[in-house]
Amino acid sequence: MATLQNNIEIDHETGGICLFDKPDKSIKLHPLWLRERANGPNDFDPISHQRLYEHSDFPDDLRVTKINASGLDAVNLIFSDGHESQIILGDVKKELGWQKNPESPPLPKSWTTRTNEKQEFDWETLDDPQAMKALLNSYFKNGYCVMQNTPTHKDALKMLARRFGYLRETNFGELFNVETKPDPTDIAYTDAALASHTDNPYRDPVPGIQFLHCLRNEVAGGLSTLVDGMAIAEQLHRDAPNEAQVLEEVIVRFRYEGPSAILEHYGPLIERDHTGLIRHIRLSSRVDYVPALDPETLALFYSGRRRLHQMASSTEFQINFPFRAGTLLMMDNYRLLHGRTAFNGKQGHRHLQGCYIDHDGPDCLYRLLARDGQTTWVIREE
Repeated sequence: MATLQNNIEIDHETGGICLFDKPDKSIKLHPLWLRERANGPNDFDPISHQRLYEHSDFPDDLRVTKINASGLDAVNLIFSDGHESQIILGDVKKELGWQKNPESPPLPKSWTTRTNEKQEFDWETLDDPQAMKALLNSYFKNGYCVMQNTPTHKDALKMLARRFGYLRETNFGELFNVETKPDPTDIAYTDAALASHTDNPYRDPVPGIQFLHCLRNEVAGGLSTLVDGMAIAEQLHRDAPNEAQVLEEVIVRFRYEGPSAILEHYGPLIERDHTGLIRHIRLSSRVDYVPALDPETLALFYSGRRRLHQMASSTEFQINFPFRAGTLLMMDNYRLLHGRTAFNGKQGHRHLQGCYIDHDGPDCLYRLLARDGQTTWVIREE
């Protein structure tokens, strides 16, 4: 094999290329994999960046036959079917994880009460792209962020949440009102304390991000509580790895019954993403039903779930803060457990509104800001 510039060789065995990063780091790239990343004008639409071909039409025996230099960070590949197209080496290395991709949101960083650095952001500053990017950095690392000085008129949350994504409507509507109600259909609509939990594990899919917006608060107590589910799951793996493994493997049924909806969905209490990071915690003690497994497995399951609940209620992992008029909390419902302390509803009126959006909203907003330093994302008012 003849060595070419840019640390690339044709791999005659596979028909692809061998790419070198350091003397001890290299990878063989399949010719079809390379063809799907070709970046020529006949390969992708310049606006949507969608492929202009069907990859199933490529011959099974496609090979790279020649490599030509094309600038400092690109090469032209000539394939056995005669097609020639450019490959951006920096893009390939980012996809391989050899280079940091500035477009990717920050990875989550687990926190406890001691290590948590609660940051607050002024809503009125978020038209500045750098201020918005700072908020999103904090959100992706910590799983939540708190904004102050938001408008407090009724249903303002629709406008506030749409700054980050599209509203996810449920049987409770686009918005739900968290205030004491006669004949409540949920314990959230009382003045009782709420244990740390994640919302709506019985939905398919589970809502990704929850907002809580304070319009009015005239009572003592009712502090909002937050726990990093990633942190307590990591701690469980350190303290009781067998229990933690069972919580990842056992598929639990979650069920909600209400006047207008019966909802069921399934999933483990601890779930990892494709990279192995803990990304989804389902902990909602009032709606979970574990299957009738063997006694040994259930003993581990119940012990592990108990440990999670105990950690979620402990001062080692739980933080709290008051809601005041204009406070807006945005939290990752897959990662953060939330709750509240009890309050006396007879003292006055406490009115929060809530809603959900999907994860792709803040992710898209961050990528736009990282790419252009600004965004055309607009606040859409009704």
